[in-house]
Amino acid sequence: MASGDGGPYQRTVITIFSLWNTMMGTTLLAIPWTIAQAGFTLGIFLTLFMAALDFYTCSLIVRMAQAMREKQIDNKVQVVEFSDVCRYFVGPKFAKATTVISLITLLTAAIAYWILMSGFLFEIGVSIREFSADNATASNIPQLNSSISATPKLTAFDSIWTKKITPLLLVAVVFPLTLFKTPTFFTKLNSAGVVSIFYVIALVAVKAAEWGLNFNFCKDPTLKDFSLRFPALTGTMTLGFFLHNAVIAMLNPSNPATRIRDLGIGYILVLITYLYIGLGIFMTFPQNKGTIEDNFLKNFPSSDVVAFVARCGLLLQMITTFPLLIYITRLQFVRSLLGKDDTL
Repeated sequence: MASGDGGPYQRTVITIFSLWNTMMGTTLLAIPWTIAQAGFTLGIFLTLFMAALDFYTCSLIVRMAQAMREKQIDNKVQVVEFSDVCRYFVGPKFAKATTVISLITLLTAAIAYWILMSGFLFEIGVSIREFSADNATASNIPQLNSSISATPKLTAFDSIWTKKITPLLLVAVVFPLTLFKTPTFFTKLNSAGVVSIFYVIALVAVKAAEWGLNFNFCKDPTLKDFSLRFPALTGTMTLGFFLHNAVIAMLNPSNPATRIRDLGIGYILVLITYLYIGLGIFMTFPQNKGTIEDNFLKNFPSSDVVAFVARCGLLLQMITTFPLLIYITRLQFVRSLLGKDDTL
């Protein structure tokens, strides 16, 4: 595989899986909550609308980058990432502003990922402690955090395993992965993260089958078709489908003839996954829909084995995505500062 428009190209399946895994991100866990905020009917409509809008605008960026490559002005046109397109179409001054905004967006996403990874690692440690202490309870009744009142006693483990230590432990695992120089490694690593997405899909199927359909407008006053709190969904979906400042760098290794198609397939997979998980949890959740957390895994106790495996899988998914975010951030920063490709 070679970067840019020279062959051989990256396999289509790797490109699609990488796009799918990158867009999933933290939004995956918030979808049931956003539907509860926006209302059932409006939530579905806005999700479809945001997917179409984001795909259209993202595809425009890919087409503009391809148009630049085809013109090859003075045989010096290089389209490596988003700032190159901005520099060509809006001029160097505005390009600097867009680069700054893009870097802020990427850094914000990286910080959010780091916080979530730290949280998942902490919860995984707590679950292991509970399993080893044989504190997990077996029951045929769905166990949710909102129905648990017992508070475990503090132990020596609790004084050591804190939310302050887990971010430091992540450094030893994640930092070496951010040091690679080529996009080949990051896209292949990132595409491997879809394994965790498949598990979350299976988790929703298991929990939905266990709970059964719990969707009755008469019995649950929090169920609505429309709600003025819909900005919670549109804001989340804007980020959930946002790939614009990273799409060029991600598609550079792929075949130019299939880039738009691969991007479209990636968006369709993300849309189907969001609707499946959002509606699957929302329509079967056995309690008041207003109690669905903004991270639906918080509704499950640490002793829930299925949720424990999901946290492990999502931690793996974020570990595979985080290095790609750092690579794109580094690429944009070095090109804007030195005017050349990232070779650091």
